[in-house]
Amino acid sequence: MATLTRSPRRAALVYAFILTAGIWLLLSPYLLGFAWDPNAWWNATLIGASLTLIALLRFANPTGLTGLRWTTLIVALWLMISPFVADYYDIRAAFWNAFILGALTLVVATSEAASRPLRAR
Repeated sequence: MATLTRSPRRAALVYAFILTAGIWLLLSPYLLGFAWDPNAWWNATLIGASLTLIALLRFANPTGLTGLRWTTLIVALWLMISPFVADYYDIRAAFWNAFILGALTLVVATSEAASRPLRAR
């Protein structure tokens, strides 16, 4: 079975996506108009801050902190199911924002988690 090996460029693209997703989540309650709902707002804010922090930590130390690869998977899964757990599935903008961004982040995080870590030089 072939194992993917991450190149520094590919890893940077993954972290850039995760950083962008985190920043988008922080802004999305205001841009998509669901800041009035506390459950949707808190979820977007906390998950956005988490993804932003994960990406910044991975940018700062791409060869270490390998546990964050799996943390990103868990955060992405939470993002997908959070509209149902946090009871804001009836707010369409918040629901689709969380579900689609969670699915995209899950795909990106899975590709990163399935690859071998970068080697320090």
